[in-house]
Amino acid sequence: MTMKSRMLPALVAGAVALATVIAATAVGDQPRAAADCQRSVAIDPQVTVSEAAATLTFTVYTASCAAAGSVSYAVTDGTAHRPGDFALAGGVLQWPAGDSGLRQIQAVIVGDAVTEALLEDFTVTLTNPSPDVRIAAATGRGRIFDNDTSIRAVTADSRLCLLDPRTSPPPSPSPTPSPKPDPGTVVPCTIEPGNIVSTPLATNNPSTLDQVVTVRTSDGDLTAGLDYVAVNRTLTVPAGQTGVYVPVQLLPHAFTQSWKYFNLTVTYYSGGTVVTGTAKVTLWR
Repeated sequence: MTMKSRMLPALVAGAVALATVIAATAVGDQPRAAADCQRSVAIDPQVTVSEAAATLTFTVYTASCAAAGSVSYAVTDGTAHRPGDFALAGGVLQWPAGDSGLRQIQAVIVGDAVTEALLEDFTVTLTNPSPDVRIAAATGRGRIFDNDTSIRAVTADSRLCLLDPRTSPPPSPSPTPSPKPDPGTVVPCTIEPGNIVSTPLATNNPSTLDQVVTVRTSDGDLTAGLDYVAVNRTLTVPAGQTGVYVPVQLLPHAFTQSWKYFNLTVTYYSGGTVVTGTAKVTLWR
């Protein structure tokens, strides 16, 4: 056997080994497939409606990758009890691969003519995620505003707002307030035209006259002038409405942040009293 013939098997074996290493490296360098990533889900932290509303609806947001998956939700009575105050059973939310849409959980509100606590609440908790789902914010608090009392009141809801993936949004004009839709109508907190996030103020009863509220923002992890435009203004709740949305304009730096927040506080309500008037507005991406 010649030297050349003795070396050939070794060269072939070496080439096979090298090809195996190259193939493994190439696979390792490729982006992770959708099935290997993890979807993040989060629920509205707080939703308040008048007892006169037919429904109370939580939004469940999704971000990160659009992997197929599911999450369960459980309902726990607080000062609001089933079946006398509301109706809602636990369930499961599902997303097929590629679906980045929102999901909603809707409770039926039971109206009565009994004077109760001004605000009664219950919780909805996300639980039991499938392997490709991560729960980023698990607990939502539903609040029912009693409308059978002589007391008129206003409250502010904390918000979890899903940011677009943009990092340099275009300039936008100063925001203007927009009346809240009919009770029970849901407006998810995503970025609106003009880089606006909106925080709802809810009243327990509509009035036959316009009502006035004064609101102001304050810094949390986010800073006025850097992340958002400070608000200190008076808004009108139109006659016949049960609330109004307070728009706050985001600045470009805010689009680089996640799980950071600012506060919005109701300092005055012409129609009556302010109940838990400070809301936390958290940005999430």
